[in-house]
Amino acid sequence: MSLLQIDAKNALYYEYDPPSAPGGKTFVFINPITGDCSLWQGAIGPALRKAGHGTLVYNFRGQAKSSFDPSIALDDKLITADLMRIISELKIADAIVVGLSIGGLYALRAHAQGLRPAGIVLVNTLRKMSPRIDWMNKMCVRLMQHGGPTLLRDVASHVITSEATHAAMIDDIFNNPAAYEGLTEDAGFMNLVTHMADTSWEMDLTKLNLPVLVTTGYQDRVFFNPGDVDDLFADLPQGLRLDMPHAGHMIPAERPKEFILALMGFADIL
Repeated sequence: MSLLQIDAKNALYYEYDPPSAPGGKTFVFINPITGDCSLWQGAIGPALRKAGHGTLVYNFRGQAKSSFDPSIALDDKLITADLMRIISELKIADAIVVGLSIGGLYALRAHAQGLRPAGIVLVNTLRKMSPRIDWMNKMCVRLMQHGGPTLLRDVASHVITSEATHAAMIDDIFNNPAAYEGLTEDAGFMNLVTHMADTSWEMDLTKLNLPVLVTTGYQDRVFFNPGDVDDLFADLPQGLRLDMPHAGHMIPAERPKEFILALMGFADIL
């Protein structure tokens, strides 16, 4: 277990493997709010490392194994600063920054503040705020208060993931008793989700003068709006696009083989 110690109360848990082949890139994976770095390490990380690339996965303060001071706000400014901090501390060059959902927004924020990766991969990040999305963000806070991550999973998974994922999950979820336990205000996920709901999604993509791969799952019934994705993608000077009709919001978990091929192909052109 590796920890980047920030101070006495704050540290980032991470797993870092540098490239093993000449010309290999380092993929830096940015979690969604309610995930952790295990999302990337089942199939994706091993496949990239086998091909000679490096990987960095880490957990935000407030996520598993990363400590935090409960008196501070785990908001987008802090998370963006931590992303830049860990890349700098580990002296990672030629990074390909991969962000899922709001993780992609943190990548965009870091680029605006001076981070210069070789490329960025946005996974179901492109969106414009709407009452529907605002409702979802606020609902996440309430569900966490009353039943924690398990209740959030049971209520929301079927509207953000694919039909194939529903079929794979439904028996396991509903044939087993669920233990719902609300989170206190000082819990890490509670802190993260609360500030996620307040995050601005304004983004200026016209200044991203580097290759950006946009991956979009059509079966995300909450965050995906085709017109909004088209409008935002058109602003990218060097945008590449991979639409995935059979995936939902959690592309790395739902379609890992296709996602791995997309990442490797992206690395090849950089």
